[in-house]
Amino acid sequence: MTADGPDLRVGRVVKAHGVKGAVQVEALTDFPSDRFSPGSRVLAAGALLTVTALDRKGDHLLVRFEGIDTREAAARLGGAYLTVPLDQAKRLPSGRYYHYQLVGLSVVDQRSDRVLGTVAEVLEYEANDVLRVTAGVKEVLVPMVRSIVRTIDPSQGRIVVDMPEEGSA
Repeated sequence: MTADGPDLRVGRVVKAHGVKGAVQVEALTDFPSDRFSPGSRVLAAGALLTVTALDRKGDHLLVRFEGIDTREAAARLGGAYLTVPLDQAKRLPSGRYYHYQLVGLSVVDQRSDRVLGTVAEVLEYEANDVLRVTAGVKEVLVPMVRSIVRTIDPSQGRIVVDMPEEGSA
């Protein structure tokens, strides 16, 4: 595993925890127990880290890495994203996508076949994810719900949506 090439964010170091080098991690994966099991390796700011211990604290994970054994060393990781190469991404069930697979896709209105723009970002909210779609200086937010998002086809480079008509909400 190297720091070269595209990567997949699987976590973010929130802060140091305790005095022995543990860090509090916000999981950005559906597979935290696999991604952060002892022996697993992740990249943080270009450095390869090996997980030595995993515990849970509320909504966060407590992770220890080989060679990070002081609070000061752990604090230097604060804010860092933990990544793995894209070729290590776990296969998702049919109809599920990683955010990176959606960014860059064209968003097309089902009724008019008009291109609304391109997915610039996927925003995560408690109720559902939201696509931030841009077309020049215009921006539209598209909730990732079945009643609106009709089809997602990364191989065709498009997402078909059925947006409610303005004023019908």
